[in-house]
Amino acid sequence: MVVAILTLVAGRYVFGFSVAGAAETATFAQIWVIFLAAGVAMREKLHIGVDILYEALPMFLKRVAALFILLLGSWFLWLAILGSQRLLQIGQMQTSSALGIPMWIPYLSLPVGLGYFFLEFFIAYSRKIFASSTNADQNDEEGAVS
Repeated sequence: MVVAILTLVAGRYVFGFSVAGAAETATFAQIWVIFLAAGVAMREKLHIGVDILYEALPMFLKRVAALFILLLGSWFLWLAILGSQRLLQIGQMQTSSALGIPMWIPYLSLPVGLGYFFLEFFIAYSRKIFASSTNADQNDEEGAVS
């Protein structure tokens, strides 16, 4: 993405011409980075969460709440991944305007990114559900994953 933007800027302001496809390349790269970074943010506990009620619960109810969140979040992510399959089908019939690549390639970032996010989400909430009480207290102090 950085190389594409530098090429775009250098071409436009240094050499006086526009490099075809540089803006489109940067856009597609940014989309991929955003979807993959969501999973990384989940692993590093960087998503914003409100856990004031969760922290007030006893350990058993924390586990029940974490299980409920895991089931609800998994259902949502599964529906989003299924919905992205239709986008991939549409992308097989389209090509990008500047690069001429099939649009299923940039659209593939959606199911791949959501799949990676689901993996990190599942790991994080499985730890909350199956952690021992001493490990759960320690994990809660490190940061909330909600």
